[in-house]
Amino acid sequence: MATSGTHNFNLSLDTVIQEAYERLGDASKGGYDLVTARRSLNLLLIKWMNDGVNLFTLDLEDTRMTTDQDHITFSSSKYSDVLDASVGDTSGTDIGDIPLERISFADYLDIPNKTNKGKPIQYAVERNAQYNSAGQATHKVYLWPVPDKTYVSGGQTINAYVFKAWLIKYPDDVGWTDTASGQATVGGPYVDYTQNVQIPKRFLPPLISGLTVELANKMPGSVDIQRRQELTAIYNEEWEKARSEDRERAAFVVQPSIPYI
Repeated sequence: MATSGTHNFNLSLDTVIQEAYERLGDASKGGYDLVTARRSLNLLLIKWMNDGVNLFTLDLEDTRMTTDQDHITFSSSKYSDVLDASVGDTSGTDIGDIPLERISFADYLDIPNKTNKGKPIQYAVERNAQYNSAGQATHKVYLWPVPDKTYVSGGQTINAYVFKAWLIKYPDDVGWTDTASGQATVGGPYVDYTQNVQIPKRFLPPLISGLTVELANKMPGSVDIQRRQELTAIYNEEWEKARSEDRERAAFVVQPSIPYI
């Protein structure tokens, strides 16, 4: 039996929306139907972020630190939180990474001298950043102790302590681009329905089922409560299957501490 030999199946944004409308027994008519569906998709992806950490949302970021730098910033529009972090030393003499302990804001405030210098061993994350007048906001990662050295060569920092963190990233906005008619322009964004949603293919079933539920809830006059309940049950099942599959495969070992045996 012959097969295609390819593994390129995916659905563009317009096809995802069309599939969702077809499950409602309707077809997207364009115009505002596409606008409201795109908005619902963006909200659905944010709901997934609130439901827990998905592996496909993780980014490994490195940030070089300088002497007395008490915090690191990262975009709160792009990133939700820090999942795990360590600190390394690129001086060439002590290059080993050590894990950092995350502490609460209360614990950070209890540190009597926040300007103590050394290799950072603890961090606290400020996640409730407010947007400024330019529409930008950043989270802050407070470090303790503060870095005690910066390596400089020829007037440039070439080696320093490095903050290494797995950051939880929001998926790219659905259906936006900074180009119009294929040409780079100034003044975007523009709508682009030919894009793919930034998720693995294995999440396409719950994505479409979730969008179907969102659209059904917007049309109570057209979709009765029993059908909406059926669609919600289908979505919940597909979402739980995808979440259960999206996990680490590494072995998990629990070992008691010897002094307590």
